[in-house]
Amino acid sequence: MFQVDWTKLNVAKLAALIPANAQVPETQMKRIRLSDTGSERIMSEDAGHIAEAQRFDPVYLVRMISDIVPNPWVGREIVARLEKALRKHGFDDAMLGAQSGLIMELLRTDLAKQRDDLAEDVFRAAVEAGRIQIRLRTDHHNWRMPHFVETDQPEGGRTLRRKDDNPIERSLFAPIYEADFSSQDERDVAVYLDGEAALKWWHRNVARAGQFSLQGWRKDKVYPDLIFALQHGDKSNRLVVLEMKGEHLSGNPDTEYKKALLKLVSDSYRFEKMTPAGKLELVQKGKTTVECDLVLMSDWRARLPNEFLN
Repeated sequence: MFQVDWTKLNVAKLAALIPANAQVPETQMKRIRLSDTGSERIMSEDAGHIAEAQRFDPVYLVRMISDIVPNPWVGREIVARLEKALRKHGFDDAMLGAQSGLIMELLRTDLAKQRDDLAEDVFRAAVEAGRIQIRLRTDHHNWRMPHFVETDQPEGGRTLRRKDDNPIERSLFAPIYEADFSSQDERDVAVYLDGEAALKWWHRNVARAGQFSLQGWRKDKVYPDLIFALQHGDKSNRLVVLEMKGEHLSGNPDTEYKKALLKLVSDSYRFEKMTPAGKLELVQKGKTTVECDLVLMSDWRARLPNEFLN
């Protein structure tokens, strides 16, 4: 976030969207007294409503956006630009105070969106220039598959099985319990993969330390759901990383971010062919490709065989 050019933030568009005639928050007054008769000893009655008299406080607003804009001096300059733009749209001190809650809410939403857009530009430029590299390394900096996975399922629990009720054969870890999967769709995908002749192995990745993750232009890491390897003959090897999403999440900001990041990883992947001194050579037989993608649960029955397993 410290490489983002905050001067590119456009607060004029936000100022034009903030309504000057939005409803002003009200405070409800209650009168409470003790009753001399009846079973209800405490009586409460409405004493009317009064409009809240608030003051627009730029310093408070800077504190409220500090998790988005970490530099308070930059945050103060952004708030000053927004206040100036609002005053051009006719906001006076009373209107700024009355709408301060709405201004803060809309500013946070708008800043987060613009910050992510600017951070994406910085990230993509760094990938293009080679400052960020997406590659399979041959040294100790490469991610290593863990030696074991944790489960909270009891011994003797029902394990994941193929359609013919035989045990799963190509998972990197065993046993794999049905209850470890969050949905029937996820179990169906794993069973489908396990039955593919071209599949060498598969691994169900989870959002946990030590598991495979991708760090993009947002703070939170992305933990793809599935990693699997395919081999077609002796010359073609494919490593596929998939993020699975339900249909109800299609098009939301998190889904679109993960889709864009996974596509960038696929497009920018390189295989490191140099062998550092004192290291064993990593032998690469034939052509190896790495693909990352996001697949909706409603689409996997068509996309997996047509795009990834063919």
